[in-house]
Amino acid sequence: MHRRHLIKSGLAASVLLPTGQALAALAETAKDPFQRAFFYGFPLYEQARIEQERTGAVGRPGKLNVIAHRSQLMDHTSHQVTAPNNDTIYSSIFLELSGGPVELTVPSSTDRYFCLAFMSAFTDVFAYVGTRATKGQGGRYWVVGPSWKGAAPADVRLIRAPSNDVWALMRVLVDGPADLAAAQAFQGGLTLSVPADRPPPRPFEAAAGDVNDPVRFLSLVNEVIARSRGGGGQFPRARQFAAQGISAPGLPSQAVLDQWRATIPGALEVLRETFRFRDYAVGGWSYQPPGIGDFGTNDQLRAAVALGGIAALGEEEAMYFHANFDAEGQPLTGQTSYRWRVPPGGVPVDAFWSLTMYEVTPEGRYFFTENPIARYAIGDRTPGLIKNPDGGFEILIQRERPVGAMAANWLPAPSGRMRLALRAYLPRRELRTRSWRVPALTRT
Repeated sequence: MHRRHLIKSGLAASVLLPTGQALAALAETAKDPFQRAFFYGFPLYEQARIEQERTGAVGRPGKLNVIAHRSQLMDHTSHQVTAPNNDTIYSSIFLELSGGPVELTVPSSTDRYFCLAFMSAFTDVFAYVGTRATKGQGGRYWVVGPSWKGAAPADVRLIRAPSNDVWALMRVLVDGPADLAAAQAFQGGLTLSVPADRPPPRPFEAAAGDVNDPVRFLSLVNEVIARSRGGGGQFPRARQFAAQGISAPGLPSQAVLDQWRATIPGALEVLRETFRFRDYAVGGWSYQPPGIGDFGTNDQLRAAVALGGIAALGEEEAMYFHANFDAEGQPLTGQTSYRWRVPPGGVPVDAFWSLTMYEVTPEGRYFFTENPIARYAIGDRTPGLIKNPDGGFEILIQRERPVGAMAANWLPAPSGRMRLALRAYLPRRELRTRSWRVPALTRT
């Protein structure tokens, strides 16, 4: 599977193909039906867990079909979603579509990057509105579920979802603190309305809990599947895992639950390792495998991204490169200092790019690290950077503040394990074909 996709992408097979050890691990995973069932169900569970946490929609509608604007840039206190960014403000809507259409009015802009992405219950992105997809034009949209029948008004565009549970997430670029108010004004142009006679949105009955508890896990996964009975995308494949209790009525036998208890911890560790993308690494940087955002039947990749970076966009919209290790294969840590040289011309994008620092939690999630200058990322919009005559520059990645003028190029690091993420929005062809190489980190 990886070999076919990478060759189609024009990558050098000798450089970015999975190792023999990784292929063997994938083969072992394919033999374990409970692990495959977990990979299938985990994105449903994780998105529903976040939805319940944000909306309180367990036993009551809570804030379903309500826009939640996050109008400040995220910082080290932001732990709602793993691997957040510090480039954009967000508007988040958890839609429940069983009662009929929900109308969104989206603002327009041709000079500010924005992207409104619609994710199914499986976390696949099935529609976009924004700078790339609609050339910056907004307008009125009806979002409808898979079983809805009808026609939208002539001046309204229809977005048909493969599930009744949808996460709509709008990113709006903020070009520094002085631009925040203007970005917030644009963000406020996103509005939602529902017909007065529409029934209230359905809340969840099963509450998320410890993912290691198979009763909690299966109850929530099966409820999400039942909420979109007849849905598209990956829903029809649920019957493949009926023997493991997915899409089956009631709870499975004690023997099946015991097998789940034995499987889940190891499956989570496989997902943490998968999200490191070490099998696609060059110079310490892991290149994302094809399929992010539109995962098809690659359940392991979908589940790994749900754990390590949920709500990732498709690579026509954005690409993500990660570094957990240096070029010699040693884990990145704040006990070591590094430099990262940005070549003349920067990263090849048509929107913007940023290099973000995360500290790694014991659970395998990634959050900003607290630091004295409140800097969590450096990018092509960072003011005051010291640049070379050719336009290139170096980023100093270390725990302690550098001495002298180069402190302007400092990206503060945590004291322990860390992870770097390079985000490239509207990547150019050389990034999408992986022919442009991310510069390696060097130790100092």
